[in-house]
Amino acid sequence: MFGKRPDGKLVKHLGGLYFAMPIIMKTRNDSMNMLTFDVELEPVKKFIKEEQERTGRVYSYFDILIAAIVRTIALRPDLNRFIVNQRIYQRNHIAFSLALQKSLKRGVADDETTIKAKFDGTENLPEIIDRVEKLIMEAKKEKADTQTDDLVNKVMRGPHWFRKFIVNFLMWLDKHGMLPMSVLDALPFHTTFFITDMKSIKLPPLYHHVYNFGTTGLFFSTSKEEKVLYKDQITGEIKEKDIMRVSFVSDERFCDGYYFSVSYRMLKRILKHSKRY
Repeated sequence: MFGKRPDGKLVKHLGGLYFAMPIIMKTRNDSMNMLTFDVELEPVKKFIKEEQERTGRVYSYFDILIAAIVRTIALRPDLNRFIVNQRIYQRNHIAFSLALQKSLKRGVADDETTIKAKFDGTENLPEIIDRVEKLIMEAKKEKADTQTDDLVNKVMRGPHWFRKFIVNFLMWLDKHGMLPMSVLDALPFHTTFFITDMKSIKLPPLYHHVYNFGTTGLFFSTSKEEKVLYKDQITGEIKEKDIMRVSFVSDERFCDGYYFSVSYRMLKRILKHSKRY
C-alpha cells in the first residue's frame, strides 16, 4: 500500500515520459511489442558438446536459452521492472515461470501445470538448470501439485460468484501491494519472464500476450530447430545452417526501445559465446 510492495521497490528517479506511459497505456495488452529472432545453433551445439565432454552433463537448447535470459536480465536490470497500479517498480529478484504438460498422452485433459523458479542473478548455468530440472521432476510426478496448483485448487472451489469474488479480491490486493510474498511466490503471473517451449507440441513459436494480472513484463516462446539457407558474405556461396526461432513479447512501458535493443544484442552474444558466462 502507498507504493510499497513485498516483491519490488518503487522507481522514483526517471524522466517524465516514463511516468506518463503507464497512465496513457493502462494495461500490458496496450503496451505489447513483438519480435522474432533466430538463434544460430552451431556455437550452442559446440558449447553443449564441450560441456558434455568436460562434465558428462547434457544440456538442451532450451536450457541454454533459459540461462542466457537469466544472465541478460542480471546484467540489464531495467528489464526486471514491472508496472502495477500505473507505477513502475524494480523487482527484488529474478524469476521465471514455465507452463508444462505433465503428460503428452493424446486425449489427456487438465494436465497442464506451471513451475516458477527464483534467482538472484549470480547463479551459473548448472545452478540454474539444477533448480529448474528439480521443479520439473517434482511437477511431473503422478498426482503431484505445484505451489500454484495448490493455491488455484483451494481458491477456485465453490460457485461461480465466489470464484469471481476471490479473483477480483486478489487483483485488488495486488493493485494496492497487499498480497503477501507467500502468495506472490505461488502465482505464476508475478514473474520477470514467462517462457514456453512449443517443440513438445509441434507448433512454431507464438506471440503470447503478457498478462494484465500480475507483473510479467516479458514472454518468450520457442520451437524446434530448423534448417535455413543463407548467403556467405565473404564467398557469396549459399549455405545451410541450423537455427532456433524465438518469439518475444514485452511490455514497453518500463524500458525505452534503445535499452531493449542493447539487451537483445547482449542476449544474442551470450548465446553465441556461452562458455564465457
